[in-house]
Parts: sequence; structure tokens; C-alpha cells
Amino acid sequence: MARNLNDMLRELPEERQSRIKARADQLFMEVTLHELRKELGLSQVELAEILKVSQASVSKQERQTDMQISTLCQIIHAMGGTLKVTASIPGKGEFKLTQFEECGQ
Repeated sequence: MARNLNDMLRELPEERQSRIKARADQLFMEVTLHELRKELGLSQVELAEILKVSQASVSKQERQTDMQISTLCQIIHAMGGTLKVTASIPGKGEFKLTQFEECGQ
């Protein structure tokens, strides 16, 4: 008889279950702009109207892998959010870069 994933996870040590859950939560929060827009229930047309650009422009921006931080900040702000930029330095920790706090507003 086949076992399901939940049964297999329950058999793992509690510490391992916690690590798996933490990683799954982290992966769940990793999204593309396209996925974020859809999660918020916005169409490309609606986002374009907020940004005062064309729908084609929104489509192009969602496919970009390299864009200016100010552009990304404007998009996130148009979705109702704020952009926080952090730098992760091995052995030193996480650093919030504050010069971008006012962008998009």
C-alpha cells in the first residue's frame, strides 16, 4: 500500500519536521512578479492602469530578470506593498539597505 507524504513526514524526528516546514514556508514566499500580481487578484490591465502604462509594458516588466530598483519599487508600491532590500553577507548576517525605503512613493 502506498504511503502519502504527510504520513512519511509524521514519522520523521520533530526537529527535522520543523526544518522542512521552515524551508517549505520560505519557498512558498518566493514568487515572481507575475505570481505576486495574480495572488493579489490583479490583472495586467488593472496594474497597468495604476502605473499609468500599457498592459504590454506590465507584461514585459513581469518577464524581465534585470530591472532598476526604482522600477521594481514602483510596481510593488502599485500593488499596495513596499519594497525592502536586504543584503546577506556570509558570516556577517542580514543587512537592510535603507536608501531604498522612500522609492515608489
